[in-house]
Amino acid sequence: MKIAVMDFSSTALSLLVADVSRESIEPLIGLRRSVSLIDYISKKGRLSERGIEKVIEAVLYLEDAAKKVGADRIVLIATASMRLISNYSEVQESIYRATGLSFDILDGHEEAFADAEANREYASLGDALLLDVGGATAELADLDEKDMENMFSLPVGPVTLRASLEAIYPDEDDVRAMKRKIRKILSRELVYPGAVYGHVVLVGGMCEALYDVYADHYRLPDSALRAMKRRKLRKLIRHLVSSEDGTALLIRNAPEKAHLLIPAAVLVWTIAKHFKADELIISSKGVKEGYLRLIMEEING
Repeated sequence: MKIAVMDFSSTALSLLVADVSRESIEPLIGLRRSVSLIDYISKKGRLSERGIEKVIEAVLYLEDAAKKVGADRIVLIATASMRLISNYSEVQESIYRATGLSFDILDGHEEAFADAEANREYASLGDALLLDVGGATAELADLDEKDMENMFSLPVGPVTLRASLEAIYPDEDDVRAMKRKIRKILSRELVYPGAVYGHVVLVGGMCEALYDVYADHYRLPDSALRAMKRRKLRKLIRHLVSSEDGTALLIRNAPEKAHLLIPAAVLVWTIAKHFKADELIISSKGVKEGYLRLIMEEING
């Protein structure tokens, strides 16, 4: 059965179509349509009519792509980006009227669990923490953990970190303030107190864009394993904040996310430092792949 999963994020709507059987999941196509929801959300948290129109346009575009490759079933899932919208029921109804599709909103624990399901292979490392960097939240899961309730969704992400900034890019004082905020949230939420991890598995388009900047800066060759060192990431953050080349490096590698990548890097570095992790591994699998695994389990009964 060919199943298509669409996922809303703060900056895009993405699609994965896969052939799902009782034994395996074979990806067929993956597409992404840029939609910056944050630009259409009012101070009261409402998504504007124009924002709803942009979402519907993206859904229709990806729905058409899914149908062209023969998708038997199309599923829409919404994570933190939609959870933060106060009129999400209105958005849901508008999408249904325009497309005939309805979407499921995953709560923070469910989102972290789907991420973890997609990345269980990294549990073989023995000491791996998963971190999904979204726009306004960060999901964390110990990959040896199977209980959804022992996973976390923190109210912090690149969008929320830069919300108080006056300039487009943070300075050194801003970076220190962001680190303090992240540490405070980790302490308040009691995220795996006392735990130490050797590896952090990074999930999400923000992390993939961050790696592109990292690889460009350090002139790394193309590799199947995309990994960063925590100490080198710290040096990169300093370079991005203080060097004239920093802005060009961001825009060259991730123009759509350039204004969010320094906060994203600070978030990744601070969490890795908190858990004493030295190696940061970029995963190409996230909530869509995990959701497909859950569907496969349903097929298997």
